[in-house]
Amino acid sequence: MVAALLLSLLSGPAHAGSISTAGVTAGPDGGAATANVAAIAYNPGALAAVDGFQAMIDGQASFVRIETTTTRNGGIDPNTGQAYLPAQATAVVPNGLVGLSYQVIPDRLTVGFAAYDPFVGGGDYSGSEKGTVPPYTGHQRYHIIDTAIITLALEPAVAVTIVDGLHVGAGAGWMIDTISVKQASDPLGTEGILASELDQSPPDHPYALDTLLQGKASGGHFIWNAGVFVDKWRYLKVGASFSAPGRFTSKGDGSVTVPEDLSTVAGGVTVPAKVSVEFPLPAIARLYVDSQITDKVNIGAGVDYQMWNLCCGEQDGDITIGLTNEAGGAIGPDDGVTIEIDTVQYSPRRLWNSMNISQLGGVQVNDDLWTGWRLMYNQNAVPDYAVSPSNLDFQNVGFSLGSRYRFAEKFTVGLSYTKYFLFTRTITDSAWDRRDGNERFSPELPYKASTNGTYSGNVDTVGLRLGLKL
Repeated sequence: MVAALLLSLLSGPAHAGSISTAGVTAGPDGGAATANVAAIAYNPGALAAVDGFQAMIDGQASFVRIETTTTRNGGIDPNTGQAYLPAQATAVVPNGLVGLSYQVIPDRLTVGFAAYDPFVGGGDYSGSEKGTVPPYTGHQRYHIIDTAIITLALEPAVAVTIVDGLHVGAGAGWMIDTISVKQASDPLGTEGILASELDQSPPDHPYALDTLLQGKASGGHFIWNAGVFVDKWRYLKVGASFSAPGRFTSKGDGSVTVPEDLSTVAGGVTVPAKVSVEFPLPAIARLYVDSQITDKVNIGAGVDYQMWNLCCGEQDGDITIGLTNEAGGAIGPDDGVTIEIDTVQYSPRRLWNSMNISQLGGVQVNDDLWTGWRLMYNQNAVPDYAVSPSNLDFQNVGFSLGSRYRFAEKFTVGLSYTKYFLFTRTITDSAWDRRDGNERFSPELPYKASTNGTYSGNVDTVGLRLGLKL
């Protein structure tokens, strides 16, 4: 009923193609070896090196544009005999952090709290083919029409200086999970099958069986991270951290709109529904180094390693969708629907480990003005055979530029710009063509598979940072 969701627009380590938020949130210098309030998210150990009282608001907006084509069925829509048109997704993806820290015992104990969005994503393909009815006739309609995923981590943290130059820290809290989804499907699985092969008469028009699911769900799960930070030497600072895996968990309300061809009600029927969505999230390991090569210049580098394969390389990584009527039973004849819709469904998701590699640095122009940069290379997290319009991940390179200015020795204002150059991917061996016996990744009815085609896109991010130090 719902194909794999596009978690691949932006997430805590990754993704509008593995976009590293370490290169977005907290500016070009953000990472596991950076001692500021954002350390709560990236490396709580570095929080111990933040003195006094500090507060930070760092807001970002990523402007994402994705275009996909399909070569499925030779690029011809079997329902119409016409060529599939390119599907285009656009999204403005929020990303940011609000936090504060206070050094309770000078040079020994620091506490802090931050609210940030580790994983956000989605895509809006609804404008791909304007004016078409029934509502969404593009080749992506059975993958995704409009989906938005937003998480919000609420995390207190504490950091301790063991000996001068050696700090450890940990944070634990709650992640709020929210999702909204609009998804079309053909419950009989006949899309891609010639009418002559069906056991029933062909529908009156090509998309007469399209069924629309809409819903919003929310929930949450426990999170924790921990890290160590070494700043004993002027020319070498080292930060390492680990963020635990988690499981996105949400429940909510929605509806299923069934066309007349699948309903006992003239004109079709809309059935109120209960919706749930669950899927695992990866563990993340980070290692960064930084060197203050002069009083004014620092350079560094780092790696964010996402262990997707441990959570999401096999069936255990699939997105699980629960869909029932309001009474908790299967949507079916009692609701005016001629078929019975499965109460539990799976959207296949096969991901491999990926990493974000960064080189970063900055110049303290004078006492009040700082400017910095970041260069990035980000790997794919989605194997070629699993790529589809709803499960994208791009290999890319990018850069980030930022500047901050301090006022009255207490207030800081900063601006940043980040650009990602996404590598176009052309897929010729998707799971659509695989017959490996996997019931969730099969070209047999009902279809649950990815799509051959070409995938391209670009991402621009702008940010504003406000800081206070007392």
